[in-house]
Amino acid sequence: MKFIILLLIFISPISIAKELKIINNIEGDGLEIINHSKIKVHYLGKLEDGTKFDSSYDRGEPLSFQIGMRQVIEGWEQGLMGMKVGGKRTLIIPPNLAYGEQGAGDLIPSNATLIFDVEIINIQAPGYTLVMTKDIAELQKKNYKFIDIRTKKERDNTGTIPGSLEITAFDIYGKFVPEFMKTFQDLVDLNDNVVFISNEGEISSILANGFVEQLGATNMHSFSGGIQQLIKEDYNLSKN
Repeated sequence: MKFIILLLIFISPISIAKELKIINNIEGDGLEIINHSKIKVHYLGKLEDGTKFDSSYDRGEPLSFQIGMRQVIEGWEQGLMGMKVGGKRTLIIPPNLAYGEQGAGDLIPSNATLIFDVEIINIQAPGYTLVMTKDIAELQKKNYKFIDIRTKKERDNTGTIPGSLEITAFDIYGKFVPEFMKTFQDLVDLNDNVVFISNEGEISSILANGFVEQLGATNMHSFSGGIQQLIKEDYNLSKN
């Protein structure tokens, strides 16, 4: 079944009572997989009874994809994190982190636990950079534009990094705000160095990655840990 690992799209959410198991871990070395890394991986997929249903080795070509973009099943999203080039693992993935009740094609039945032997061939770092608290002052001196993408209510509750622009990217329901791009273009040049700031850092990294992958931007940054990290560090946030 060619590229069966990619066939998760549009499967309905189900219970996550069962957990992923990782065995036979060989760490590897070099660059480590983080969110939005682009990776190449060889794999062999089997059912619990040992039946092989897919293998990149048989095709002679590793699978390439970007972590964190829902291009593979959730068991892979979780199970490959932290691996390095040359690393090998066996992932035992319960149905709720694979194809669930729906199964996949004729080869993966309903509620099947899947076993994957994976080998990391190559890792490419995300096209954006994470910014830490210690970097803020220096980057502000270099005229980096810090953009707080949270809702106004969130900004009012916690305060913001002094000097940051305020452009809401997602509403309270998590929907992208159509006006965001126009406001962004009015205030920011695509050649500017930009640091997106969200509540916990995840949303800002998704947005930074989108600018890189969809618009070809090369100067995007995401503030690691978001405003909550600054609160933990007692950073002096500004309130209106």
